[in-house]
Amino acid sequence: MTTTPETDAGIGAERVFAAWAGMRSAIALRTLSPDSIKAYRSVWNGWLAYLADDGHDWDTAASEDARVFLENLAPSSPTKSSVSSVTQKRYFRVLKEIYACAVANGWLSRNPFDHDAKVASTEQMDSLVFNRNDWGELFRSLPAPSEVIAPDTPWQSVRDHSMLLMMMQCGLTVAELRSLNLASVQSPRLTWSDGRPDLALPFLPWEPQAAQHVRLTINGARKHQQRTLVLADPNETVLFAWLHVRLQERFGLAADAPLYVSQKRKSRLSEKSIFLLAHAHIRHSLAQRHSVDALAHTGPMTLRNSCIVRWLDAGLADSEVLERAGLKDAQALRRLRQHVVAIHHPGGNP
Repeated sequence: MTTTPETDAGIGAERVFAAWAGMRSAIALRTLSPDSIKAYRSVWNGWLAYLADDGHDWDTAASEDARVFLENLAPSSPTKSSVSSVTQKRYFRVLKEIYACAVANGWLSRNPFDHDAKVASTEQMDSLVFNRNDWGELFRSLPAPSEVIAPDTPWQSVRDHSMLLMMMQCGLTVAELRSLNLASVQSPRLTWSDGRPDLALPFLPWEPQAAQHVRLTINGARKHQQRTLVLADPNETVLFAWLHVRLQERFGLAADAPLYVSQKRKSRLSEKSIFLLAHAHIRHSLAQRHSVDALAHTGPMTLRNSCIVRWLDAGLADSEVLERAGLKDAQALRRLRQHVVAIHHPGGNP
């Protein structure tokens, strides 16, 4: 029988590790030594313990979990404030390989140790956050709202603009963006009748609008990820511009249909597509400010982290920042707090 994620839904973490160890030994043409097995198992068990603290198993991990885990690894010595980037890279490599083995065996559909989970190359993690000037440039590089609904604007451009603002103003992760459905949006102007959505007119997105009280429901895998966000402009305005395009028959109108559709028009965008969208916008906006190498690993997580730092920089309480970001506790903010006020750009210089 062909192995599928459904038939092996209850596969244990020990079997996954054993399968990976066997594969690793086969590739190397020699069995892993007991010391190597012990070291690798320590990495795996540490990750499993981290997930267990949140009441989850190995097969429900998300990129956000992986990123926070790697950023908050406990140093081996009490005299050190954090682990080295070498240790972070080693953990990332080992865990990525183990999950890749699980995906190859059909026990899981995706690897949480992906682009969004990868940590920066320096221990201080300077490339995770944009400074105020860079952040402003990222917003200025977006088209004006009046351009968004111009007759000749491709629908993909309207979609991309809205998604970028979701990352930059709401700090949404790739997984959260992909999970959004039409029913995730609540507004007095968006009504449902007989299972079909309708958006009230008229709508001129470049004109000042009365408060629309647009709310976005995030249904994350973790309890703390489940939250409702109140949108602000320009995010709110551009979302309505996208909804005017989105609410057409060719895209699918069921309540559980994806809010942001792929080129195929009815399917969800891939993680890679969202990463490339964010990275391309960053490269385009900051090409005159930073080298290609400095921006090489920037993407959705860089935008999310910069958004969170802006909230902290504005003086919001930790509790509110955690709620907005869908984070469990203040430990997740430890790495980012160093960027508050004294913010660094991707190249690592003030």
